[in-house]
Amino acid sequence: MSLLLLFVGSYLCSEFFNTFLVFFIDCFSACCSTYSLFSPSCPECAKVTVADIVFLVDGSSSIGIDNFKSAREFLKSVVTGLDIGPNKVRIGLAQYSDEPHQEFLLKDHMDKSSLLTALDEFPYRTGNTATGKAMNFLMTRYFTEDAGSRAKERVPQIAVVITDGDSGDDVVAPAKSLRQHGVIVFGIGVGQANLTELKAIANSPSEQYAYEIIPTVPTLRAIFEAEKLETTLTGANVADIVFIVDESGSIGTTNFKMVRAFLHSLVSGLEISRAKVRVGIVMYSDGASAQVFLDSFNDKSELLNFIKILPYRGGGTNTGAALNYARENVFIKVRGSRKDQGVQQVAVVITDGESQDDVSTAAADLRRAGVTVYAIGVKEANKAQLDQMASYPHNKHVFNVDNFEMLKGLELSLQKSLCHNIIRQAISVSTRRSGIKEGCIQTEEADIFFLIDHSGSIYPADFQDMKKFIIEFIHTFHISPEHVRIGVVKYADSPQLEFNLARYSDTKSLEKAIEDIKQIGGGTETGRALEYMGPLFDRSVVTPDHKVPEYLVVITDGKSSDEVKVPAEKLRAQGIIVYAIGVKSADRDELEEISGNPKRTFFVNNFDALRPIKDDIITDICSQDVCKDIPGDLLFLVDSSGSIYPNDYKTMKDFMKSVISRSMIGRDEVHVGVMQFSSIQQLEFPFNRYYSKDEILSAIDGMNQIGGGTDTGAAITALSRYFDPDQGGRPDMRQRLVVITDGESQDEVKAPAAALRAKGVVVYAIGVMEANTTQLLEISGSPERMYAERDFDALKDLESHVALELCDPERDCKKTEKADIIFLVDGSTSITLEKFRSMQKFMKSVVNETTVGKNLTRFGVILYSTNPQSIFTLKQYDSKRQVLKAIDALRSPFGDTYTGRALAYTLEYFNPDNGGRAALRVPQILMVITDGDATDRNSLVAPSVALRDSGISVFSIGVEGANKTQLEVMAGGDKSKVFYVDNFEALENLYKNITNVLCNTAKPVCEKQKADLVFLIDQSGSIAQQDYATMKKFTTDLINGFKVSKDLVRVGVAQFSSTFQDEFHLNKFDTEEDISKHILSMRQLGGGTNIGLALEHIKAYFEASQGGRRSEGISQNLVLITDGESQDEVEEAGDSLRGLGVEVFAIGIGDVHDLQLLQITGTPERLFNVQNFGSLEKIKQKVVNTICKSKPDPGTQEGCTIDVAMGFDITRRSGAPAETLVSGHNLLRTLLPEIAHYVTSKPGLCCVDPLRIRTSIGYRVVSQDGRTLYDTSFEGYSDDVVRKVSTFNLPQPTYFNTALLKSLGEKLKASGAGVKVLVIFSDGLDEDVMKLEQESELLRQSGVSALLTVALEGVRDPAQLQMVEFGRGFGYKLPLSIGMPSVGSALLKQIDTVSDRECCNVMCKCSGHEGVRGLRGPPGSKVTGTHTFHFKHNGKNVWGKVSEAIRRLSRSECPAFPTELVFGLDMSEDVTPVAFERQRSALLSLLEDVAITESNCPTGARVAVVGYSSYTKYLIRFQDYRRKNQLIDLVKNIALERTANRRQLGAAMRFVGQNVFKRVRSGLMMRKVAVFLSNGPSQDVNDIVTAMMEYRGLNIVPVVIALKNAPTISQAMETDDSGKSIFVVLFLVSSDPCTRLEECSFIQELVRPQQVDLDLVLVVDSSREVKADEYVGAQQLLGSVVEQLAVSSQPRRAGNQARVAVVQQSGTQVTKPEFGLQTYQNHDLMRTHLLQNMRQQGGSSALGHTLEFTLKEVLMKASLPRRRKAVLTVVGTQTAYEDRARLHYFSQKLKCEGVAMFVVTVGERFNRTQVEELASLPVDQHLIHLSGLKAEEQGYAQRFFRGMNSYPPPSLKRTCDQLKNQDGGQGPVIVNG
Repeated sequence: MSLLLLFVGSYLCSEFFNTFLVFFIDCFSACCSTYSLFSPSCPECAKVTVADIVFLVDGSSSIGIDNFKSAREFLKSVVTGLDIGPNKVRIGLAQYSDEPHQEFLLKDHMDKSSLLTALDEFPYRTGNTATGKAMNFLMTRYFTEDAGSRAKERVPQIAVVITDGDSGDDVVAPAKSLRQHGVIVFGIGVGQANLTELKAIANSPSEQYAYEIIPTVPTLRAIFEAEKLETTLTGANVADIVFIVDESGSIGTTNFKMVRAFLHSLVSGLEISRAKVRVGIVMYSDGASAQVFLDSFNDKSELLNFIKILPYRGGGTNTGAALNYARENVFIKVRGSRKDQGVQQVAVVITDGESQDDVSTAAADLRRAGVTVYAIGVKEANKAQLDQMASYPHNKHVFNVDNFEMLKGLELSLQKSLCHNIIRQAISVSTRRSGIKEGCIQTEEADIFFLIDHSGSIYPADFQDMKKFIIEFIHTFHISPEHVRIGVVKYADSPQLEFNLARYSDTKSLEKAIEDIKQIGGGTETGRALEYMGPLFDRSVVTPDHKVPEYLVVITDGKSSDEVKVPAEKLRAQGIIVYAIGVKSADRDELEEISGNPKRTFFVNNFDALRPIKDDIITDICSQDVCKDIPGDLLFLVDSSGSIYPNDYKTMKDFMKSVISRSMIGRDEVHVGVMQFSSIQQLEFPFNRYYSKDEILSAIDGMNQIGGGTDTGAAITALSRYFDPDQGGRPDMRQRLVVITDGESQDEVKAPAAALRAKGVVVYAIGVMEANTTQLLEISGSPERMYAERDFDALKDLESHVALELCDPERDCKKTEKADIIFLVDGSTSITLEKFRSMQKFMKSVVNETTVGKNLTRFGVILYSTNPQSIFTLKQYDSKRQVLKAIDALRSPFGDTYTGRALAYTLEYFNPDNGGRAALRVPQILMVITDGDATDRNSLVAPSVALRDSGISVFSIGVEGANKTQLEVMAGGDKSKVFYVDNFEALENLYKNITNVLCNTAKPVCEKQKADLVFLIDQSGSIAQQDYATMKKFTTDLINGFKVSKDLVRVGVAQFSSTFQDEFHLNKFDTEEDISKHILSMRQLGGGTNIGLALEHIKAYFEASQGGRRSEGISQNLVLITDGESQDEVEEAGDSLRGLGVEVFAIGIGDVHDLQLLQITGTPERLFNVQNFGSLEKIKQKVVNTICKSKPDPGTQEGCTIDVAMGFDITRRSGAPAETLVSGHNLLRTLLPEIAHYVTSKPGLCCVDPLRIRTSIGYRVVSQDGRTLYDTSFEGYSDDVVRKVSTFNLPQPTYFNTALLKSLGEKLKASGAGVKVLVIFSDGLDEDVMKLEQESELLRQSGVSALLTVALEGVRDPAQLQMVEFGRGFGYKLPLSIGMPSVGSALLKQIDTVSDRECCNVMCKCSGHEGVRGLRGPPGSKVTGTHTFHFKHNGKNVWGKVSEAIRRLSRSECPAFPTELVFGLDMSEDVTPVAFERQRSALLSLLEDVAITESNCPTGARVAVVGYSSYTKYLIRFQDYRRKNQLIDLVKNIALERTANRRQLGAAMRFVGQNVFKRVRSGLMMRKVAVFLSNGPSQDVNDIVTAMMEYRGLNIVPVVIALKNAPTISQAMETDDSGKSIFVVLFLVSSDPCTRLEECSFIQELVRPQQVDLDLVLVVDSSREVKADEYVGAQQLLGSVVEQLAVSSQPRRAGNQARVAVVQQSGTQVTKPEFGLQTYQNHDLMRTHLLQNMRQQGGSSALGHTLEFTLKEVLMKASLPRRRKAVLTVVGTQTAYEDRARLHYFSQKLKCEGVAMFVVTVGERFNRTQVEELASLPVDQHLIHLSGLKAEEQGYAQRFFRGMNSYPPPSLKRTCDQLKNQDGGQGPVIVNG
């Protein structure tokens, strides 16, 4: 077919390019038909086109001149229909044959006429076909900025390759490179074009980008739209993701736009909501700030709109500081992090340069905090730093691109990686770890030594990581002298043995020993340490035919200073397997010299990455034992398409060889087959061709790559038959398929894979490079069997994991772990010596299939012939080696076959005296082995029945002449326990048949003998009737796995869909029969899937009234079975259930969201997933086992774990060498054990069962510069630990300074406890108290619940220590000292109060004074018992109820509420001694009847006193007294300080508000009152007004008692319209200050809406500089402001109530009025608009422009204006430079028009001069600054602005006259700039 037919006037061609262009022009006009799209008569189609399109035209000789001319005409017709221009469509053209040729670039022809002329003139060049070279030419010559490419502007880059034949060179790599460059590539083949080649050229999926003969493509537009990457992360729908974005100066505005677009595209693919994915954004340069917190946005569209306006500032590059900022300020619970709920924490760092600060430590701290870190480097980013930041392994978490344009090409791969790894981390990693642990339990014996570097270059936190690594390692194995033994050696300059292999015999003592390892420091002599290790491996008992596997794990952080190669080789020659782990500065070559094997060599950038390496090493150690005796079929299906490079193809073959090398290959073991595929399938060898590893490995070496496309579905279909018996398959055994592919399949895979899995084949899918993760999941059917890797090198990391997985480590039965087994062995004359040896071999094989140990499986042997004889009993041997040796020593007794007699004899050997453990519910098993007819055949029944009646299972094993009927009699008729072979040789292999039956028989009894078990079953409409029946049957099968009765396991069942349906509660049925009958009769109602609703309802099932036994401490369990995603939120309901102590198990069937189920279960160990209902049967036993073994979460009730960190400040020391920590402090030495014991003996909380409370103590000793000198982990009370702390050798002093507080804060930061308390024993502060107070405040903000100090002997001023304390209860005024009576009890009371506050929301708890201690006898007297009040913050009636409760307790006392009371005494120049005495008398009179708090009960007043004139000073602080009489004495002793300073009452009031009330008691009922006595008028009336506004904001009641009339003070106080302030002249003061007056009623009254005749305009800064949470805070603030106004219900009519308008300002130059003064008639509608409808606009700030609009368009045009006018402006940044003159003018103009200007500034980005100029005078009364518009700040601002002066004030008259003259009556003339 000629090209003329293909191109010119062809309908097909037209339609193809029509569709192609529609994507860009997005035109749906009727004139744009298939025939007319390219016609110049369709202008609508040409007006919006933007693209860079390069045509690459084949000009080879095979085309021919006529067809070439036709192609030219076709291109011209295309161009005619496009809108060509510099800012529209640009076209480039290249022609190629042997060489590519530049016809014209994208920049060459910017108009249509010149472009058409160029197309007329380009020549036909002829030659061969080198398409690959031509595509490289396009990338380097055309798609560059110099050539006219606009990739930086996000203009689509498109290449259209038109060819007619096979290329003479490689096209795969050039096409891949072009696509990675961000170019969309179409391949169009004409004539005899190679379709496989076209697919390799074009984008994926190839059926949408590669075409033959240019077919009709009606769906092409949809394909292009997919390029927008609006991809949803399938399955990964629950995560907290924070983007940490570099905005330094090196990026530039243009590139930052691309970063914004990159973020926008990534976020658009996430399911944003409060319950699913939460996103945060941190921007950084010199410093870091959060633009978006994790709780800022719940709506995706709002978040995407905000990303569009992200600001760019420039600056340096401090990435380390940004990482720290994200960890400390964003990944925290109060800002939306859900780490505590098990939600994945992810950080994505995007940077373009080298950080100017350290990133390694900051990144390690972030990763230690549980955050997975991705590092994206652009341009000149430092590769080493990217590796240091990213999580391990780097090939999964580091991305690097050459320029910002290439970010777009990164979007899809990063999204895929995020998606896969989020699921992998949340579900698969944990599941695989569980598999590893299950596998490693089977590791019979191993000796493992750790050789750890503790040189000086290792930081303490790093050393702690090493210890964690070892501890997690040991928890995977069965530690005992007979199984796995562990030893540790540390080394620096020389090696030092911590403990040898025989030292510890259990996991607990071993873990304690590891925790106690101390780092000393020194050099790094690894070679010397390796030399030291050899003799340590010598085991005391070694048999000739048995050697215990020996392993050495070396961890070092630097290059050794001595030779390592020779000593390492000597170790390996001993048979020791060596693993070398290098960290940070370790030398990689040296590591390989140590291990001798690159696969046992590991390198990481930081110690926190040791954890994933642990899994690799453990898997390698364990896989050999796991894979023993697991016969099966294993088939590899490997991608052999043309897109795979030769080196990668070899890597894939190496991977297969490595996995096979770890398998047990043999005729009766594992069979292997291999098939290759591309567009075709090629079987290399089936299962039944090779039976040895060497043959298989050789066949794999001989494989050759096929080339071609990727038809995975067809290949799966083709290989299915090879699993059938006629092709060598063994369906009765485990059958496994491993699929390895590097690309997206070009055909459908879901159905073929499902069909294969339905045959029972378990499928593993491994995807590399551009593999489609959705297809991988469809192939494998489970995320647990899916692996997605970025490159083929990553396959090396998978080898051991896949090998272990293939051995099915979690199969129901692996080894018999706990049983009492006795062999009853026939030794009659008919059994020859050779036959007896076969019996011995059989017995030894059975023993080898068990785990032998004193507390595991025990064995005994009884030989019989005429008479039976016990050879060894169950209690005789504790190790497998001893049992095997004893079996080898057996000798046949010969004689007759009296089997009945032997059976009767056996019964007593299962008794406890002989080692039987029936009382402990250990399975009892007797294995009878006989070869003939029993001599006493009639005596078999009675002893067989007696054995069964005693709970003993009998296995009958007959050989040769054994009587099968007799065998069945002994086994009780259970044929599954009867085995027969016709010769003794066959007996030797019979153990393989018996092992599984034995394992199932010996299954351990469920640990939960008593339990409440509730099933919640999905009955939604998506479940078919047959599947519903299957689910009911599965439920009854599960229940049958438990002992159901009223006293043991109780069962309840409910169903759900859209609604909840009760079935039966826990107290309804007591038998399995009744329960099963009800379940099987249940009916399905159908409907939706509301799991959250169902979980809320199911809580009632666990209540005592419904049969729940939670209060009895009986295990509470819920099993959820569902087939779909919930249509409501499940997170809170799941948390709530687990908080009640319920263990939640979830079974998901089909396409459920694992991460949503994880929110319900709280842990992946309780989550199960099957592909269909038919697969439920396969997991039945696993579910039962998991329920039986599961334990409640340690933190089910949040915050009920208490960690107490104890620090020591002992500065005064003698310096003697033998000095210990407590030297010179005898009381501390004596009382520290008592204090520690008291502190850890927490009796219980208001809301928590005492059994659920765990209090732990950790000790730390810190040097003056903050170095840790001694440290212990958090644990319960231990005499040994306290003794070690007390006797710790410490000749140097320690100090109470900021370094101490920081170090102890770091210790608590690593704690996961809900309550964190810091206790410091101190002999006095050693640093400025202000600095210590600041550091103390940082501790409080970091989440520390309380800081308590205990004064040691000799402290001069114990009260000074209290200045740094926080978090104490109401007994905070009592200084804690080491010499006080029962200091331990006093500390416990404080911790008790803190714990109740943190755990139970109990704000106050009074416990009375300690009873008087005396001699033994009756208890001492106590004050009133404990009164506890629960304050529910959002309760409706809390106020009244609590008020009434307190009033009942203290009805006769004054004050009625707990009060912080400050008095100010006037000491200014005109105060005479007589006047001062009047003040003192008034104060004493007031205090006389005031109850002063002397305990921690929330009653009475705390009093402080200040003196003031021009300056204010403390006279009495809150903490200066403990009793009322002491306070009275202090007041009496106050002396008048004579001064020449004048009275400034306002300044004094502001000092008290800002300083004295800074630290007050917390509590809802707490009142704050400030009483000032004044001798006359004050000089600072304006300051009094400001103070009144501040007091209103701070909720302080101001009282001024004047000794003389002071009308100016009285007038100033009238500013407060809340009615709370009081002004009286002294002689008017009531003689009974505690009499409740009507004037005081405001104390309990809510503030009513303010009645004011006002037009108010609220102006909101909506520029992009305002952070998301600040903008939300502004919305909430303005909402609360309108709530405080009595809004006019008829704003269009005259009246005297307020009207409100809202205007947003940003740099769009089009001010956005949200609503006008006459829009809304009530504040509820206004508030709804502000909070729900208003959106941030972005742009730069243009406040002057906005104020002009506000004045002219809102206030001046308002009809029927109100008497007063005001503008409240929220400012987040300074206005744009060109807007400053306008701002200056209109801020003055508004004031002159009588408008009061109030200003709220937010953050630190505003210009102080601008806002002070904007605010009305006095500025202090019209301008407030808030740090972030948090809830408490909003309340302050709302109260502060209540009230208004008259405007304009007289002081503005001159300014206003000048403005009027300047305007000339016509308006301003403003020169911008």
